[in-house]
Amino acid sequence: MDCSKLAKDGTPELGMEFNSEEDAYKFYNKYAFKMCFSVRKDYLNKDKDGMTTSRRYSCCKECVKRKYESDVMPKRTRAPMKTGCGAKMVIVLFRGTMKYRVHDLVLEHNHELHITQCAQ
Repeated sequence: MDCSKLAKDGTPELGMEFNSEEDAYKFYNKYAFKMCFSVRKDYLNKDKDGMTTSRRYSCCKECVKRKYESDVMPKRTRAPMKTGCGAKMVIVLFRGTMKYRVHDLVLEHNHELHITQCAQ
């Protein structure tokens, strides 16, 4: 992982560059573990040759479960797992350098973070 703009504390920054999509994922996962949340690989765009052109990594609590009309009487109730959290890191492939650059970044979460022992 050759990060040209690697923060001293390991926090992601806009404009950081990675040699591969996997390097970006490892970096964000390491940051997530340090901050006590789990990462989910979200959307992926590929070009006609099958090369990844962009990818979003999200907090595992990003989505909100929809309530369907048929869910009148749930069998059991439990605390909601998804909170609509907007924390994410989006990388985009720049063809000139053939490196992935952090294009969009949100570090704030809308929920309490896990304890380190529970983070995956």
